[in-house]
Order: sequence, then structure tokens, then C-alpha cells
Amino acid sequence: RPVFPSDLLLRDTLYLLQGIDGRYIHFARRPPKEQNPYATQAARAADGLGFPLPKGEKETPDEDDGYMSAPTRTILVQLSEMGVMYRKVTEFINTRQAGTSRGGMTEQSLCHFLHHELSEYHRLLAVLESQLSESLTSPEGPASGLTLLRLGLWTEEMKIKMRIMSEIVDDAMSAHGGALVSRIHARTRHGDPFVRRFMDQILEEVSKPFFLSLQRWIFSGDLHDPFEEFFVQLNPDPLMREGSTPYSTDLGFGSGLDAIGSGDEAGKVWEKKYVFVKAMVPGFVNEDFGKKIFSTGRSLNFIRYTCHDSEWIETQAKLANAGRALKYSDLAGLERSIDDAYAIASDRLLEIFFDKFRLLEHLRALKSYLMLGAGDFTEVLLEAISPRLAKPAISLYRHHLTSDLETAIRGSNAQYDDPDILRRLDARILEYAHGELGWDCFALEYKVEAPLNALLDSRAMAEYDRLFHHLWRVKRVEVALSSGWMKVVSSSRMFEKIPELGNNWHSARIVQAEMVHFLRQLQAFYQLEVIECSWAALMEFTAKRQGDLDSLIQAHRTYLDRVVKKVLLLGHRRDKDILLGLVQDAFEYILQFRAATDDLYAWSLTEATRLDHLRDASRGLYSTPLSTGPRSEPNIDALDNIRNRVKSAAHAFSDRLATICHLAASHPDLDIRFLAVRINFNGVFKRSSGKSRSVRSGHEGR
Repeated sequence: RPVFPSDLLLRDTLYLLQGIDGRYIHFARRPPKEQNPYATQAARAADGLGFPLPKGEKETPDEDDGYMSAPTRTILVQLSEMGVMYRKVTEFINTRQAGTSRGGMTEQSLCHFLHHELSEYHRLLAVLESQLSESLTSPEGPASGLTLLRLGLWTEEMKIKMRIMSEIVDDAMSAHGGALVSRIHARTRHGDPFVRRFMDQILEEVSKPFFLSLQRWIFSGDLHDPFEEFFVQLNPDPLMREGSTPYSTDLGFGSGLDAIGSGDEAGKVWEKKYVFVKAMVPGFVNEDFGKKIFSTGRSLNFIRYTCHDSEWIETQAKLANAGRALKYSDLAGLERSIDDAYAIASDRLLEIFFDKFRLLEHLRALKSYLMLGAGDFTEVLLEAISPRLAKPAISLYRHHLTSDLETAIRGSNAQYDDPDILRRLDARILEYAHGELGWDCFALEYKVEAPLNALLDSRAMAEYDRLFHHLWRVKRVEVALSSGWMKVVSSSRMFEKIPELGNNWHSARIVQAEMVHFLRQLQAFYQLEVIECSWAALMEFTAKRQGDLDSLIQAHRTYLDRVVKKVLLLGHRRDKDILLGLVQDAFEYILQFRAATDDLYAWSLTEATRLDHLRDASRGLYSTPLSTGPRSEPNIDALDNIRNRVKSAAHAFSDRLATICHLAASHPDLDIRFLAVRINFNGVFKRSSGKSRSVRSGHEGR
């Protein structure tokens, strides 16, 4: 059979390059009529079969009139690959332009670039078409013009481009936004300079929406991301997005919870309104750098809408000077711009917190009042409020407590504090159960509002309340023990005339000395080794004024967590509260011991009065008969009951203290181990193993 005419093959090949079936060569699968938007009306009428060849003097041959060699078939298959890829790219563009998919600005940029490249491809096809026409009319014959080999050579670069565009279209089917930019960026790591340059061109165009969102975020703090393509996004939780505008277009913190009057949720908005989506971070931005971008825009937004910075114009001017056009081809400039914007925004935000809103003064007030660091204020408050708190909780009234609080402020150095600090301090009554005393439901409260509650959020204030409750209980026990100590010491001299009570008062003095030693060591540990040392570390950090608001929040949380963990003697997760429970038990036994010694003092006073009455009567100083005066015989049953109570409370306290020292000595925290050494420096508190095991198991079961 004769060889198939090359001019017909070339004509069909040009159709194949456009994704259209030729007259003699077809794709394996018939495309729809509207597959190629660039096909002529005649091509569409032919159902995608290509242009009909003009009939000349000689009829066009059929397939059986000739044959194609294997090399020719190979070249045709290789060239037709471009038509398949052309179909895929044009279908992708048509689908996105029709708006039938999710789309996005990144995909729109990609379609724009693909459309431009297809225009170049069409110019190439037009040149090839003219070359084919010239070769057919050339007097030198078809061999001097366009051939299949020359066609393959001239379309080689375009074939590489088309293959790359086809692969990117596949990526765009399963990724969008920053994730798509990352996939494209991954393809830039190629050894072929031509491929690398072409990928850089694609990335330069496709990344424009990303850099537009980035520039707006880091220089103004506004998030404009209608299609959720940026790696900073609004929290999908509707509670966090309440009040925000639709289509993920954000107008700042002021449009969120703060705008509806929930100023106490500013901390939650700062932490949770915006989320960092790691999957959307482009490949040319590492995660740490992305988090710096995230922090920069969030800081600017916080300054504008929550801090209501009156000098915002000055900050924006600095950012404008630091800002420059961001683009993929200038990644070094991008890094410099973001570093400058991050430094300016972070410095301004910290300056606002420390200078405008006086953060350190509020932290110092929390340390002085809720951690009982102001000794004179605490003493005056205890003196004023103790009689009221000794009554049942049901008899308390808040205005009485606030009156006592004002008395404590006026009677101490607290009166010289800033009025804005003092107005935030308040007394409140907690929920109480039937039978509880005022000591159990009294609390001091320190009120903060936005933007301070981004740092002093509800979680932090709950920890401060927890610390106050424990330290206030320590003070309550100290007051009870101090007043009881005076009675015990004076009783030894007052009741020398009652020799049978000498051993009781001597034993009470020994036990009370142990209790005083325990409380003194505990308070010294709390105030000097925990609170003051932690405060010094926090002040060292704040003096540097480095980092952003997240760094400041983390430093405060570290400070507060350290204080809570050490003051409450917390341990491992399984039995973290066992030491705290034992200490609270010890406090309870101290109060029981104080009540028992008060009763012993009252009994001793009654007995001394009885003996004095008898002595005076024997000397004839009184004419009142004994039946109308004090009892003629001591109440031994009442004395035995009191002795048993004193002994029981003393033994229970000693047992708890021995267990505390034993468990603290093996605590993972080194400071708490040294507390055990200070309490039990001479090894006098030795536990009974059986009792201590039962005590520990009882606390673990709570």
C-alpha cells in the first residue's frame, strides 16, 4: 500500500493540537460540541470532527488508500498528547468561568494565567497553520516546509508548558488558596531551568491574591478572605464569629463579641476569633514565620478595635514606611517587611498595655490584695471583718463587707494606691451550704475589663480566686492560733492554783508551738520562695518588653501556674491534690484544737472562780451560800470531754503533719521537698505507716 499523504496528516495533527478530532485521526473518546471555545462555527457544526478538507480535482483518499509507519504513528501519538492536555486545561477554565465550582481568587488568577498561555499557544498554532499553507504551495514541495518532525520540534517547549499546566489543573481540583500555592511552589524545585522559570512565572501570578491578603493583614490588621484561601481565618465556631460580616470579611475585634457588649470576653476573642490554618500556609513560608504573620495582623486588629488607640495614625505611618509591594519574586523583601511590621505592631501593643492601661499596676494589685502580699492591709481587714465572719454565713450582708473593706483601705497604706485600682477591689459572698460560717464564703474580687482581660481572662481570675481562698484560710487559722496562743500562755500562770491542769496546759503549749512552727514555715514558703520569686521572674521578663502579646500572656500564665502549683502543693495528675487536702485537714484540726483549748480555758476559769469562792467563804468574806454561787464540786465529766477533744485534735494534727512531711519529701518539685525539710528539720514528725497509708488512700478516694 502507498504511504498516507503527509499533508493530510499534518492537517489532522493541527486539529489534534486544538483538541479536535481530525478527518482521519480521532481521539479515543468523542468530545462534546462545546469542548473547544476557540473552534470555528464550521468545526462546531461538524460535531467536533474538524474542518472538512476542500475537494479538488482529486478525491481525498480513505484510510485503506495508504499506511503509516510506526515512527509516524509514534510522533502522532506524542503530538496528540498536547490536544488531550489542551482539552483538560480549557475544560478547567470553562468550569471556573461558568461559576459551577467553589472557585476563589487564587483559581481566578490561575485561570487568567492559563488563558494567557493558551493565547500564546493559539498564536503558535496560527504560525504552524501558515507554515503548512506555505509548504503546500511552495514550488520546492512539502518537504521544504512543515513536517511532522519539525512540528514536534517547534512545539517541544509548548508541550512542556502544557504538561505543567495540566498537572497544575489536577492540583487545583483538590486544593485551593494557600494549599494550591504550596503545591505549585513544590514544583519549582526542578533541575530544568526552563521548567523552573515557567513555574516561577505561574507562582508569581497565582500568588497575587495571597500577597494581597497578606499585605492587608500585616499592614492594617484587616482580614479580607471571601473564599477562605488565606492561612488566617475566622474561627468556624459561630459563638466566636457572632457579629462578624458575611463572606469571611472581617472588620476587626470591634465587630465581634466586644461590639455586642461582651467586653469580658476580650481574652477569648483574642485567642480564638482568628485561627491559624497550617494547611493553608504556602511552601515558601515556614510555620514559625507564618505564626509571626498571624500575630502581626492580630496585634494590629487588637490595637485598632479593642485598645481604641488614639495614636493609631502614628503606628500606621510607621507601617506605611516599613511596607512595600509584596510579591513572590522578592521573598527577601517579604521577610524584611514582615519583620518590621511585627516589631512595630508588637512594640506598640506592649506599650499600650504597660503605659496606657498600666498593666504592671494591676498585676501588683492582684499580688498585694488577692495574694495577701500587703501585710498591713490584710491585718486591718482581718481585725475589722473577723467578728462578722465568725457568724453564720446566712447573716452576712454585702454592704457590711464592703464597709469593712473600705475601713481596711483607709487604715493601711492601700489608701495611697491609685483610685482606679481601689475601685476595682470589691468584696463578695460566695455560695454557701447550710451551717457554714462567713469565713467559708467570703472573697475579695478584682475587676478588669477590655483589653486587660485578654491577659487577665476568666481562667486567670479563677486561679487568683483559688489562691485567695487558700491564703485567706491560712490567715484565718493564723488569727485563730495567735489569739489562742495568748490564752494558752497566760493560762499557765493564771491557773497555777489548779495543779491537776498543769500537764494539760503544758501539752497544749507544745502542740500549739508545733502548729505555729508549721504555719510560719508555710507562710514563709508561700510569700518568699513562691510568690516573690515568681514575681521577680515575671518582672525580669516585662522589663525587656520583648515579643508580642502572646508572649506576655504566656509569661503571665507561667507565673500564675507556678504560684498555683507551689502554693497549693499540687503534684502528679493521679494524686495532685493529696497534699492540699492534708494541709486543709491540718488547718481544720488547728481550728478544732483552738476551740477545745478555749473550752479548757473557760473550764479552768470557772474552776478557779469556784476555788476562790470557797477560799473566801472559808475566811468569812462572803455570806452567800454555795448553792447560789459557783458549784461546790468541779464538773469532772466536762473536763474529761475537753481533755479528749484537745488530745484528739493534737494527735490528728501531728499525724497529718507527719504525713505531709513524708509526702512532700518525695514530691517531684524540689522547692516543696525543701519545705518538708524546713518543717521537719529535726525529724520530730514521724508518721505511723499504717495510719498514713489509710490517710492517703482516703484522700485519693475523694
